Amino acid sequence: MIKKLGEVIKIKSGVFAKGGANPDLFYIQSTDFDKQRYWNKTLNPILSNTTKFTSHILNVGDVLFASKGRDFFAVVYDGKFQPAVASTTFLVLQMQSENVTSDYIAWYLNHPQTQSLLWSFAKGSAIPSISKTILEQIEISIPQISKQMAILEVSKLQVIEKRIHKQIGKLRQEYINELTYKSIQ
Repeated sequence: MIKKLGEVIKIKSGVFAKGGANPDLFYIQSTDFDKQRYWNKTLNPILSNTTKFTSHILNVGDVLFASKGRDFFAVVYDGKFQPAVASTTFLVLQMQSENVTSDYIAWYLNHPQTQSLLWSFAKGSAIPSISKTILEQIEISIPQISKQMAILEVSKLQVIEKRIHKQIGKLRQEYINELTYKSIQ
């Protein structure tokens, strides 16, 4: 089944904020993730949790879509740092359908073909961005949940395979370096 993203998710903007006294609220920014979309450091709360942030507090399973900058990407908020709000770099996608998982939405948005499509709609040359309106219009194929889970498993295995190939390449290089060095002694 093909739907527009806006039919299966609710999109909210991230919030602009500056640090406060007695911080107890995490402020998630795109720099908090590495190239593999993992947390790249331990975060500390930098905002004070006031009522102005109540409607912006992230829920586990929300998809954070980096809609500004040179790298559009999606990650599923895992709740590692709670409570938290997303910066304005992100659009926050909340599931409105039981027929699609957050992980599948993130996978779909990170897929090379979707990335190409997103870049074709990007506005701005200094800081490219994707608007909420554009994101809502992106079409997504939504298979059965079982197929979504299978796709995600294959994707996870692909990441593991890449990591193993990288390790093999490093070990091969070390072996060749050692072998060639011993040949001149």
